[in-house]
Amino acid sequence: MRTITCIDISEPVLHFSSGKFTAGSHWKHKPMYHDGNFEIIIVVKGTLYLQVDNSYYVIQTGDVFALPPFHHLHGYKESPENTQYFWFHFFTHKNAMRSLHVDGQDDQSLANLFKKDQIVLPLQYQAVSLEKILIIIYQVLDVAKTHYFTSMSVDYLLTALLIEISQDFYSSLSGANASSAEARIDGIKEWIRANLNAELKASTVAEHFDLNAHYLVRIFKEQTGQTIIQYINQLKLQQAAELLLQTNFPIKRIASAVFFSDEKRFMKAFKARYYLTPTEFRHTYTKKFLDSSHFDPEVPIVLEPPEQK
Repeated sequence: MRTITCIDISEPVLHFSSGKFTAGSHWKHKPMYHDGNFEIIIVVKGTLYLQVDNSYYVIQTGDVFALPPFHHLHGYKESPENTQYFWFHFFTHKNAMRSLHVDGQDDQSLANLFKKDQIVLPLQYQAVSLEKILIIIYQVLDVAKTHYFTSMSVDYLLTALLIEISQDFYSSLSGANASSAEARIDGIKEWIRANLNAELKASTVAEHFDLNAHYLVRIFKEQTGQTIIQYINQLKLQQAAELLLQTNFPIKRIASAVFFSDEKRFMKAFKARYYLTPTEFRHTYTKKFLDSSHFDPEVPIVLEPPEQK
């Protein structure tokens, strides 16, 4: 059985708190009780080991964990040092949320839950397009730290993030029965991600998988809609976007860090993908969100929800 939460989004959810956490050595999640607030966790590096009531979960890089209210949780095992995740606490409006258990093999029943004014969040799943989710995450955290004239700004952005996660989950269902060709390409993509470097090219990938380079280029394009070089550059630019938002490194250093030998070529490629120069992209986020590595966000949270309609 699969635990699923459906949330009515005819009105936005109510943002309470959010941030990014980086684990130190010998760290594990402290005991908490979610008294009325929902939590979303997106792991971007490392592994979290969480016990929720009497169940145990291993949450790995790329996993989304959506925990409804009124559950106890704590870490049952230490996470690797430098494990990183984003976290969001929010409330829903009265009677806007319901949890249910669905047969984990019945994708059609799950698909039928998706409606124009209702999102569907599984307790845990592996994100299909983490990059798209991360883009909205940075927007939410930026606005949450900026003094907008109305708090609804972050409420609507957080709701947009939940919609993106729900859409991503829907995509994971439609791709559940991947063909052997798709499975092979997924393995190739993971190898490319793990072996990204300045010299990586299509022939290198083909040689590793003992494939003809022309054949690999053709099947990769058929399955992904991208050439291998386009995919490699996408990964490089994704890393560059992370560095632009999380560091003060100069553009030249970032270009080198993501394996672009020429700074001007990097800037041209970045603008072609994000429609902003690297400097404009960095300045878009005027308020840097706080990485909560130096304080403990896992103290027990016992909250009174905002006044609900």
